[in-house]
Amino acid sequence: MNAKELELRSWIRAHKDEIFANDAVGTGCFSYSPGEVVWAVTKQCNLRCKHCSISEEAPGELSTEEGFELIEEAAKLGHVKFAFTGGEPLLRPDIYELIEYAASFDMQVVMATNGTLITDEVAKKLVRAGLERAAISIDGLGHAHDLFRGVDGAFKATIRGLKACTNAGLAVQLFSMVTRYNYEELPGIIKFADSIGLWRIYLIYLIAVGRGKEISHACLSPAENMKFFKFVLEQQKDVRVWLKPICNPQYWAYLQSMGLVDGNKPQFTGCTAGITRFHIFPDGDVAPCAYLPVTAGNIRDAKFLDIIRNADVFNALRERRLKGRCATCRYRETCGGCRSRAYAVSGDYLAEDPVCMLHDESKDENE
Repeated sequence: MNAKELELRSWIRAHKDEIFANDAVGTGCFSYSPGEVVWAVTKQCNLRCKHCSISEEAPGELSTEEGFELIEEAAKLGHVKFAFTGGEPLLRPDIYELIEYAASFDMQVVMATNGTLITDEVAKKLVRAGLERAAISIDGLGHAHDLFRGVDGAFKATIRGLKACTNAGLAVQLFSMVTRYNYEELPGIIKFADSIGLWRIYLIYLIAVGRGKEISHACLSPAENMKFFKFVLEQQKDVRVWLKPICNPQYWAYLQSMGLVDGNKPQFTGCTAGITRFHIFPDGDVAPCAYLPVTAGNIRDAKFLDIIRNADVFNALRERRLKGRCATCRYRETCGGCRSRAYAVSGDYLAEDPVCMLHDESKDENE
């Protein structure tokens, strides 16, 4: 291990509390224990983002009462994280009512938003309703963000919303897409987030679903993805904001392969789709992840808990019935490959993850 790797290992050990915090379980993907229930409350949006995963219009959003029933079901899982997303969730008229109801249970209540509709009054209403954290999307600084989000002035409005949240005492983290279009923007985004004291950035690998199919060429290649992992480590040493690659369970395996972390940590689950992460689309369809639109059932036809406990798709993911290189990889349990990316490329959510350069090492050790 060279001097730089020793420095990185020392840094990671010094920050093990952040690494092993509940919000970091399954490093390399969204995660929370005992579960993270994400409800996309609407497909309506005031922006037109290049990567939108649910850009197609669909009628039949769940009613307020149906939303209440979903929240009640989710609460039975225990102290889960319950997330509202969209589309843009603030375009739903009953959003404050839904947040307030979710907050009445023992759940962490959060929301993903583009931030453009958040004024000082909106931020105060979100806090009063019981929202604990807002995740706001920034994919570039200034005009670069506007280009990615498809609306001029989006960046200015987003920054206004971010400031309104912090002024109201609402915790904020960032969502930033990682694509060939905006890769050069990432250092600036990280520096900006660190300068204003934000807690975390989810660095989300582009999955080519929804409108994202039109820009599939902007996805990083395996070699570019490994370069991105090294970039994240180098950046992390110099900033306090926590950098968390998303849709990249290989990140944990990468750290393990480098000898930078202990591989014997059972709480790391790699890809969490269908294991600790559950997604509900606006019409009530239940899927393992926002980027994995494989319907396991609909809450209008069956109880949410019955769906996630009994549906074949969830059982297959929990049991890691993987195929190809992912099935025999030494990192099968701590990574498992991104199931959404496998589906987007091959149409099979159990197929091998095409964006991985660790399989050769795993193959060598298994021979």
